[in-house]
Amino acid sequence: MTPAHPASEAWAEWWRQLDALKTAIYPLSNNVSSARVREDARSVVQFYFREVRRPLEAVGIEAEKINEIDQKLQHMIELAAGVNRKSTYLGIIRELAKLRAPLTMAIEIRANAKPAAPPPVVISQVETAILQTLERLLPLTALSYRQAIQDLADQKRSSYRGVAAELREMLREVLDHLAPDADVMKAPGFKLEKDQTKPTMKQKTAHILKARGLNDTQRKPATDAIAIVESSVGSLARAAYSAGSLATHVSAERAEVLEFKGYSDAVVAQLLEIHKN
Repeated sequence: MTPAHPASEAWAEWWRQLDALKTAIYPLSNNVSSARVREDARSVVQFYFREVRRPLEAVGIEAEKINEIDQKLQHMIELAAGVNRKSTYLGIIRELAKLRAPLTMAIEIRANAKPAAPPPVVISQVETAILQTLERLLPLTALSYRQAIQDLADQKRSSYRGVAAELREMLREVLDHLAPDADVMKAPGFKLEKDQTKPTMKQKTAHILKARGLNDTQRKPATDAIAIVESSVGSLARAAYSAGSLATHVSAERAEVLEFKGYSDAVVAQLLEIHKN
């Protein structure tokens, strides 16, 4: 028997996870308040961006379809950050379900196409230092960061929104490792931000740097950069292509993600203290 194509396997596994998420959400009352279910939703989004999206591009799935999934999953991960309505989650899953059958067929038809070899990638000293540190602390996060570097080096991509979301998740995982929710919440004077059920990325960054003895002025560049990271991913998810200007839009999108990565790298480098020595 011929083994399934990686794109088919990843797509099928993702839908198994989405179906399981729907099953977990359906019996709930009005809101999804369960931390476990919200973590499942986040895992579904992460699996898509890490394991599914690139194989879809490799077999030639149209950029518009991929971008449509990107936007819906960006909305889902924003929902998972707090307590939100069950109906909103189910609405996103219903919209995704409309793409399931046609894309399953398209993947099977195009799965024999051989993906192009990735271009050679030049990694900077800062990127190398971040990678080496992540490989020691968070090996899976290091793989994700390396993939983001490779994706940004590929100027033939049809979209870079997934790269931005991947970089944000990489940053979130570093913050979760260095500042677990429980540690941040028990710090003197801590207060949750409005409509949040756990510390924000900005609060975690401030907590880490404050613990290292930095004052408000010294912490401000990093916390401001975190705010830019959050707003950049959101604006990319909401952006729409202008008719007749796809190439120009994609080029601008890549430039924006590169700028976003600069802020992300600066914060991660400071959090991981890669310049300390």
